[in-house]
Amino acid sequence: MYRKFMLLSLCAALFAVGCGAINEELPSYATTSKVVEGDAAPDFTATLLDGGEVTLSDLRGQEVLLVLFSHTCPDCKMLLDDMKRAKGRIDELDLCVLLVARDGNEEEVAAYMRDNGYDFAVAADANRAIYNLYATMYVPRTYLIDGDGIVQHTTIEYEPTYVEDIIRRVKGC
Repeated sequence: MYRKFMLLSLCAALFAVGCGAINEELPSYATTSKVVEGDAAPDFTATLLDGGEVTLSDLRGQEVLLVLFSHTCPDCKMLLDDMKRAKGRIDELDLCVLLVARDGNEEEVAAYMRDNGYDFAVAADANRAIYNLYATMYVPRTYLIDGDGIVQHTTIEYEPTYVEDIIRRVKGC
């Protein structure tokens, strides 16, 4: 009888802890965002998986779509799938697209890109040096940066309309 009581007590305690965790509020998007629309995009240099190197400030004069993602995030995959479907239209925009994986080493990120058929410039940011310039939590995040290096539009997490919204913004529609 004592064992049943102890087991039921343990289950009740675990249930209570679990319910408390479910009701715990996560930080807001605003409190986790270090960069918002109207801010200058923080500069960084990234080594791309193809061996090239890109410095954000070297891209001044052209629009840049910076996508911060995780190769283990389902919402990130949905966003990248949308971008893959719209790649032809994105390529026509004269828009520099740069993906930065906030976790995973180069091999893991390269396998993810290859396995999913994604054909965008990508850098692995396993220590989150780049990600931490922009945010503390949540992916995917996109930053549409104008030719002067100013963030014109941001998105956080995923909505099915994000890619179309970005294309319309770049076209000026």
